Amino acid sequence: MDMERASINGQPVWASMIELSGGERLVVREAPGVDGGSVETQGQLPQRFKLDFTLIQDGKWIVNDYETATLDLRAMLLSGGPFTVRMPTFGELTGLWIEGTYSLTFFDGDQRGISYGSFTLTDLEPNIILQESAAAQVSNAVSALSLASFQAFGDAAPEIGFGDAALADLDALFEWMDDVQGVIASAFQPINDVSGAITSLSSNVQALLAAPQNFAYQVIGTAASLLSLVPSLAVSGSTTDGSAAVQDPTTDKPAIVYGQALDLGTDFDSELPELQGEVIDPPSEEDLAEISEVNAVRSLAYTTVTASVCLAITSTNFVTVNSVVLLAEKLETAFEALFNLDGLDYKVYSAGRQLRAATRAHLSSRASALPRLRSFTCPRDTDLMDVLPDIYRLTTIDEVQLAVDQLAAINDVENPANIFKGTVLQYLDPLVS
Repeated sequence: MDMERASINGQPVWASMIELSGGERLVVREAPGVDGGSVETQGQLPQRFKLDFTLIQDGKWIVNDYETATLDLRAMLLSGGPFTVRMPTFGELTGLWIEGTYSLTFFDGDQRGISYGSFTLTDLEPNIILQESAAAQVSNAVSALSLASFQAFGDAAPEIGFGDAALADLDALFEWMDDVQGVIASAFQPINDVSGAITSLSSNVQALLAAPQNFAYQVIGTAASLLSLVPSLAVSGSTTDGSAAVQDPTTDKPAIVYGQALDLGTDFDSELPELQGEVIDPPSEEDLAEISEVNAVRSLAYTTVTASVCLAITSTNFVTVNSVVLLAEKLETAFEALFNLDGLDYKVYSAGRQLRAATRAHLSSRASALPRLRSFTCPRDTDLMDVLPDIYRLTTIDEVQLAVDQLAAINDVENPANIFKGTVLQYLDPLVS
């Protein structure tokens, strides 16, 4: 196919779609001693687009500043995605990511900035026909991200051991676990079964780092155990002595705990000083080595934060849409911290995107069945019974009683018969029995 005017993330290029593939994911099941077999459809394979691109065609430039365009293309390819490709023949293709390797070649001689190359893009989000539950997809994505993180941390570990800066970041990660344990203990009666595991990690870090992949496994596993306390306590604890998340609309404590864990985790090493290589230009080889070690730890840390929270979410019953929306926003910030990390292993990057997509879908499905917490400002001195027609359409005595009890509980009303003008009442929409 001839080259046509196109763009990659807004960068003009000449491009040609040389291959487009997709189709169904099929599994053939055969039984012993039986001719033939049954073919089952397991879902749709992701679409794959293979493109060739160049900055010049038949002596005609697509841009004037080809050197800058080449650098921009290189940066885009290094990022891995996402890409938006616009071509007259195929229209706009969005949300694409590099699959496998790519090529970027420079002409020799005086025209070194004239680049051309090819890559394969995929949407990475197949349409599963026999779809697993949303929670199961999150759990599978957590496993994939954890595995990629174990391998990446092992590959990045220096043979002579991590330096002081990387160890300081690891200490900051262990402090995050301690802080989250404190958050859980303040929201629930303390259950500290994982405290020994956290202490063991922080006190034996040098010895454990001799097997870096196993160390990474223990770090993520300990954090997952810690965050799993939240849904288990919310279900099994006693609401009378405060050891459970009291599931009323104004104290959706699991969501509060997850939000605090994400806030703390996103800034887990913010109090550490900047690395010398990050403030000195140009950095020395020793500085670059130090930065590489610290980035390996940061990758493990952000993976630990996101994976452990996402896994805990799959077992949590939320109360209102409000809590889910706030939690989803905090998760976006945590994932962006991971994705924007310099030198991030591409397998970790890809698995992280899959986990983010799966968690978004899970939270969306959970939120769709939840009520929203709304506010009503009383326009007059009134009582709870008098307010009801302003916010609900109730048809039975039981609904009226439920609404009054719920309003009194949510707003901690001492005297339901004496509500002053200007009082802001929170209520569930719709009324939940």
